[in-house]
Amino acid sequence: MARTPGTRGRSPSKKATTKSVKLLSGGNPQIPKGDGNAPVQAYIAAMPGWKRAIGERLDALIEQHVPKLQKAVKWNSPFYGVEGQGWFLATHVFTQFVRITWFQGRSLKPLPRGPSKDPNARYLDIREGGIEDEKQLVSWIKQAAALPGWSTHTPSGPPRSGPNPKVEWFFAKEGPWQECYTRLRERALESGLAEELKWGHPCYTLKGKNIFLIHGFKDYCALLFHKGALLKDDHKLLVQQTANVQSARQIRFTSERQIKDLAPVIRSYMQQAIALEQAGDQVLLKKTAEFDMPAEFAKAMEQMPELKKAFHALTPGRQRGYLLFFGGAKQSKTREVRIEKHVGRILAGKGLND
Repeated sequence: MARTPGTRGRSPSKKATTKSVKLLSGGNPQIPKGDGNAPVQAYIAAMPGWKRAIGERLDALIEQHVPKLQKAVKWNSPFYGVEGQGWFLATHVFTQFVRITWFQGRSLKPLPRGPSKDPNARYLDIREGGIEDEKQLVSWIKQAAALPGWSTHTPSGPPRSGPNPKVEWFFAKEGPWQECYTRLRERALESGLAEELKWGHPCYTLKGKNIFLIHGFKDYCALLFHKGALLKDDHKLLVQQTANVQSARQIRFTSERQIKDLAPVIRSYMQQAIALEQAGDQVLLKKTAEFDMPAEFAKAMEQMPELKKAFHALTPGRQRGYLLFFGGAKQSKTREVRIEKHVGRILAGKGLND
């Protein structure tokens, strides 16, 4: 691997000085906490010996490759983050090395070699020889900055939300997925989202907006992400339930062990979904006019002008529901029966499930 010399980096500011900065254990500079570039530069200027050049080079690489970059010093460590996403890495000086903490390091490829007690984090220790592989380091920086970041308002990230008594019956009922549901609930509550009951299932929301829910079927249970079509699926886990589902995507499970083994990955998908909602991202849905109109329903509306008027008065979502339901029948006779049964609902201005 190509090694970046430890002396490589930006020239130190003439105003920078270490005279008034106390070095703590391992030579780590004691810098007052603060937001912005200034406290980070003060920290770097106070890094002793060869470590200062490492700090300067890291800072330059992060600035070069991360848009909307935010900086701060917290707990005598420089933190780097992306506006609206939280912090993706921090650095800290030790006696023999400068340590990078990747807050979502378990989601990086290849995996940084330094293990951490935090199930999500990984370390990279840079020693006196300098950065061993700058190209790989840049790749990790870009990957980390694209992931939902870490919130510093508690030592272990976002606050854990409490269980909702209205949902307890779902987790208490016996069934093939009871243990899996319990394990998924643990991950969901760790996300800090509010637990609600919607459509008879536990649904986890952010300021009233649906992020994901837990549900089960005969052959699997699943997390359903409401804007799953927008998620980065690096682990190739997301499933489109049917061809007509536009926005939602599932992660399916068939055992409790599978959920346990995938815990760090599940957390990263949950955090990514939260970040998408916070950013206001929306799935571009097909317009109602782009959905296939069953010939049998078109004929029924020609014969009943009042049906055509009532159908077009429905909301786009209700219209799509009927078109998918009618068109989902394979045989023409079945489509005709479905239409006949639901004419009254359409004339009453009701949707398929109202």
